[in-house]
Amino acid sequence: MTRQPPHEDWVVYLVVLSVVAAMMLGKYLIGKGEQPIQDVIKEDIDELEHIIEDIEEKIK
Repeated sequence: MTRQPPHEDWVVYLVVLSVVAAMMLGKYLIGKGEQPIQDVIKEDIDELEHIIEDIEEKIK
């Protein structure tokens, strides 16, 4: 049995970061409750739109 050379560093970093991101998204969705994901995303987008509008008003 031959040994394979280790993976490139960027491959390992990519895999680890994608696993961490998936876990964080899962925990976030669990924390939001039993709402369907479309409703959760729509609520978050609405909140961000209000924040952006407030920032635009402050800039003007």
